[in-house]
Amino acid sequence: MFMRPSKYSIHTCLSAFLGLVLTATVLPTVEAASTPRYKAAAVAYDPAWGDLDGNIERIVAAVEEVSTTGARLLVFPEQATTGYIFDDFDMVRPYLDTIPGRATDAIGKVAKAKNVYVTVGIAEIDPVSGLGYNAVALVGPEGYIGKYRKHGLNSQDQRWVSPGNLGFPVFDTELGRIMLLICYDDTYWQYARLALLHDVDVLAWSSASDRVMPGSPKPEFKLDHSTIANVQYLSRYTGAWVVAATRNGIETNPKTGQKLYYNGGSSLWSPTGNKIAQADVVPPENLPSGVHGIALADIDIAQSKPVRDQLLKRRRPELYGLLALHRAPTDSQATAKAAFPTLAAQAAHPAKPLAYRPPPTGGLLVLPALFRSGPVLSQGIPELEPVGGPSEQSLSSLARAGKGYVVGSYARQDATGNFHTVSLADPHGKIIARYNATHLAEDGAWAKPGDRLIVVPSPIGRIGLILAEEITVPEVFGLLSAQRADIIAAPARQTSGLPLQIDPELLAVSNPKNTPYEAYVAAMLSQTWVVTAGWNGSEPSSWIFGPDPIIQTAPMTNATNQNRIEYKVQTPWAGTWINQQQLIAGQRPETTIPLVLNPNGVCYQEWRKSAGWKPVCW
Repeated sequence: MFMRPSKYSIHTCLSAFLGLVLTATVLPTVEAASTPRYKAAAVAYDPAWGDLDGNIERIVAAVEEVSTTGARLLVFPEQATTGYIFDDFDMVRPYLDTIPGRATDAIGKVAKAKNVYVTVGIAEIDPVSGLGYNAVALVGPEGYIGKYRKHGLNSQDQRWVSPGNLGFPVFDTELGRIMLLICYDDTYWQYARLALLHDVDVLAWSSASDRVMPGSPKPEFKLDHSTIANVQYLSRYTGAWVVAATRNGIETNPKTGQKLYYNGGSSLWSPTGNKIAQADVVPPENLPSGVHGIALADIDIAQSKPVRDQLLKRRRPELYGLLALHRAPTDSQATAKAAFPTLAAQAAHPAKPLAYRPPPTGGLLVLPALFRSGPVLSQGIPELEPVGGPSEQSLSSLARAGKGYVVGSYARQDATGNFHTVSLADPHGKIIARYNATHLAEDGAWAKPGDRLIVVPSPIGRIGLILAEEITVPEVFGLLSAQRADIIAAPARQTSGLPLQIDPELLAVSNPKNTPYEAYVAAMLSQTWVVTAGWNGSEPSSWIFGPDPIIQTAPMTNATNQNRIEYKVQTPWAGTWINQQQLIAGQRPETTIPLVLNPNGVCYQEWRKSAGWKPVCW
C-alpha cells in the first residue's frame, strides 16, 4: 500500500512545513527484539548553486528541524552542498569539499546532538589525487562513518566527475546495514543487486532527478528522463528498504544561464517493492535554497531478511559468467540493420485453449505458457511431450499460416529429464530454437532447470526466450541484454503480480491500470522490447513493454473483452535518453564481480564479510 499527501504550498521555513510531512507506517511481518524499528526521512533539500558554506549551514538546520519528527535516518539529495550544473572541473573546483571535511564535521555535531544518521550528497575533491567525485557521505552520532563515490556517470557528471573507485561500501550501524547509491546508478541494475548479496537492510539513494525545462527546443526533450521514476526496482530486486531523496525547483547556473528543474517525488519503499510514502511531484518554479518537503515512514529492518532469502533462492550464479565480461559498443553480436516488425501477444481463457490467431506477417507472436493445456496443472505436472509433439506442431502451423514467428511453452520430456521448454517457430514453420527454463518458480518442481540462456538471431532482431516468471530475476534479462537481445519473448501463466507504483506525474506517458511491474522495468533496464501473454482471459493479460516507458514507449495491453495486442516497433531500439549500446558501454562489470561468484566459495564468503570498499579476492 502507499499514501500520498495532498498538494501543499512551499514554505521557506522548515518549522512551517513540518506539519505537512507525509508519514506512513508499515506493520511488521517479522518480530525481532534485537532489530530496530525507526523512522526514516527522504529530505527534499534544494541547494544554492556554488554556495558551499551557506548550503552546509542550511543542511545543519534541516537536520535539526527534521529530527524533531523522530526520524533517525535522514537522506539528503545528490550534491546537496553545491548544486548540480557545472560545465567543467575549473568551474566546480572552488566549491568542492573533502570527505571527511567541512560538511561532515558540521553535520557530525548536530548528528551527535540529535542522535541521528545522515547521508548527504557532496561534490568531493580528493586531497591526494586532486580528482573530483560525486559522492555521498554517511555521518552518525559518533561522527563521520564513510562514503560512496558514484559509479553510474551521466553526461552531466562526465563534465568533471571521475568514476567511483571505492566499490559499493556497506556500513554496519545500529539502524542496520546501510548501502549508498546515487541517482544515475539506478540505470544499472547490477549495482543495486549487490545490496541483496551483501545483506543490506537499507539502501539510501540520493538523487538530483532533473527534467528538461518547458519551452526548450524539441530535440532536448529526447533527454527528458525522470530518474526517480525508476526507483521502485531498487527495493524489488534487493529486498532492502529504500529511502530515496531528490530535489525540487529550478536550478540556474549564473555563469552560463543553463537551467534544469527537479520534479520532486522523494519516496520510501518496502523490501517487497511497495511504496509506503512519497512527497509531492512539483512543477518547475524558482525556490529559495532549503527544504521544501520530506517523505517520512516507519521502517522495521527485520522485514528485509526473509525477502532477501527468497530472492537469493532464485539465483543461479553458475550461469552468470557473461556478466563479468566487458561488452564493447562494437560488439559483433549486436543487430546491425534496423527492422520494423509488428509484435503481438495473445492471451487465452482456460476454457478456450488453442483459439489462437496466426502471427502478424513477418512479425512475432507470443502465446501463454503451457499454451495448449492451460495454467492449472493436474496432480502438479502437465502433460509431457517429446520434440515434434502436439505443441511444436501447433506453433509450426500458426507460424506457417501467418508467415511470421511464434513463441510458446510446453512441458517437454527427453532422455535427460522433464523441462519447461519455450520454443520459437520461424515463418516456414521450422522450430529454430528450444530454451529450457533456467530459473523455475516454486511450483515448477516437476521440471529440471535448463543450463543456459539463449538469444536467437533473426531478420526482425535478436530474440531472447524465457518464461515470464523468470523475469523477476534481473540476472536473467541482464544476460539477454548482454547477448544483445532486441526482443524478449516471455510466455506467462499469469501476468499479475507486483503492480507499477510510480507516480504518473513523473512520467511523460500514460500507463494502463495495474501494469505488471517486473516486465515493465525489465524492458527498460535491458533496453529491449518485452512481449508476454498469460491466461487471464479477457482481462488485460497481453502486454508489450518498451525500452523507455518514462517518456516514449508506454506499455500496451489488450482492451477489455479482447485478448490480443499488436504493435509495430523498431529493432534495435534507437534510443531516447539511452539505448542498449550506450547501456552496455556504460556498465562496469569489473566492479560487480560478486554477481558471478559461487556463493559457497571462499572468495564470495570473504567479500560478503567485508565492508565492500574494494575488490577482496579478484
